[in-house]
Parts: sequence; C-alpha cells; structure tokens
Amino acid sequence: MTAPAAPQVSVVVPVFDNSATLDELIDRQVQVLEELGVSFELVFVDDGSKDRSLELLLRRADDDPRIRVFGLTRNFGGQSAMCAGFEQVRGKHVVCMDADLENHPEDIPRLLAPLADGHDLVCGVREDRRSPLLTRRLPSKLMNAYVRRQTATQVRDIGCAMRAMEARLVRDLASEGEKRRLITPLLLRRAHSVTEVPIRHIAKEGPGGHSFFTLLGIAMDYYLLTARRPFLVSGTIAGLALVMGLVALLFGVTTGGLLAIGAGALGALLSLVGEYAQRLYQVGQGLPFYQLRRDLDELDGSTAERGPAR
Repeated sequence: MTAPAAPQVSVVVPVFDNSATLDELIDRQVQVLEELGVSFELVFVDDGSKDRSLELLLRRADDDPRIRVFGLTRNFGGQSAMCAGFEQVRGKHVVCMDADLENHPEDIPRLLAPLADGHDLVCGVREDRRSPLLTRRLPSKLMNAYVRRQTATQVRDIGCAMRAMEARLVRDLASEGEKRRLITPLLLRRAHSVTEVPIRHIAKEGPGGHSFFTLLGIAMDYYLLTARRPFLVSGTIAGLALVMGLVALLFGVTTGGLLAIGAGALGALLSLVGEYAQRLYQVGQGLPFYQLRRDLDELDGSTAERGPAR
C-alpha cells in the first residue's frame, strides 16, 4: 500500500489526550473514505498530548502510509494544531474534524458532496445539540450572531469543527498572522461560495471540550482581532457604568456601591486596553503561532512520513 503524492481528500485532525478514541476514529475514517472510492490522507497533529496519543498515532502510521503524523513542541491549542495540519495537506479537498468522536466520520461524504456543485466551503451544523444552555449554547448563539455580522454570511454554527473546503482556502495561512486564532471566520472571509449541511453530534459526558472561560477567551480574541474601534466600545461601557452610578446615587445607593461600580468600569477598561497592548507586543515580538516537533522519526525506527516534508 503506497500513499498517493496528491490525494483527492486530506482529513486534518488536531489531537490532545485523545488516546481513548483514536483507534476507533481512524478505523471509521478509513472505512468511510475507502467506501467513497477516493484517494486520501489522514493528517494528525498532536498538540502536546500527555497521554499515549502520539505513540498510538505513530504506531498506526507505521501500518498505513496514508496516515501522516505531526507533533507540536507543546500544547498551543486546537486552533494552532488545526493550522499546522492545514499547512501540511496535499489533497485537493480538505476535511477537518475533532478527535473526540463528538462528530461522525460517516458524515464526511455529506460534507464533500457540495464541493462538486461549486461550493468551496461546506460548514457542518450540529443537529440536536445537547450541550448546556447557559454555558455553551447561549454563548454560541451570541458568537454566531456577531460573526455573521462581521463576515456578512449566514452560517449558523461557527463552533462546529467539522467542515470541508477546497485546499486553496488553507494555503498560505502564515500570512494571516494572529487571525489564525479563529479558523472559521478566516475561512469565511476567504471563501466565495459557502453552504451548510446538517451533521450528527454526540455531546461527551462529563468534563471535556472548551470550558465556559475558554469560550469567553475565544470570543475576546475574535473581538480584539476584528473590532475596528475597540477603545470606543470599551469607553462606551465605562460611560454606561458611570451613568448607572449616577442613577444609583439618585436612588440613595451608598458611596461604597458607587465606588465598586466605578472600580469595575475602570477595571474593565484597563483589562481591555491591556489585552490589546499585549497582543500588539506579541505580534511585534514575532512569537510563533505554533512549533512543529522535528524528532518524531527518532521515537522509533519506522519510515512513515511524520515531518513537514511534503
């Protein structure tokens, strides 16, 4: 069995402590793509896993040259790992998905089909999503609304990791700099024709995925990267807090309460300005968005391709 030089489909999967699901994921991906009758490669990027994920991936790559494994030097985050995978793909079409089996590999043909009709980006929409309302679904709805406004698209599920696209959309991602922190809005801006297809979704039991505070951080990242006048917005928030303080004074609220309101408004303003300044500092320092490991071939004696060579 030999891996084609230019497969028709590349599947990109970021991995972080997913050893429990990887074998099943790979088996199902291979079965689906073989039944589809296309040449393919599976591109896995280990995001600094602490479990046996990387070891398992290297073992599977030894048995199947269509599996390509890359590793980051430490945990950079799922978006960084996804970008690292995008920059290694060789296929005409690219599919991305998570490694935790919340989404079904069997939905890959459903995502690829609209590409043949002229669309260059196909986004999955999670059906019957059962994530917690207040900490997951409601923030997601607000984020979706904001991204739709910023990108002038009608995509309903920005947070769905499963999507398919023409490979040209993910070329030269390094030129996007910090914008790579949010993959879907970046792809939406690059695409000419976007469509959606419903996919199945199985929420993981117990802790997992992004926490509420992680999602809040992602939302702040997107705001700082896309807002044209962030200081005007933060100043408006501070002004509204001042007005609320004055109204509270008229209703006899204590001085301590007013001081708390003022301190909160000032803290919000300073934190936003500080975050913005830190982002400018990071860009100015040229800090890497991710770093690939160069030692994967030294972990055992296999000859499977694991590095950045194309």
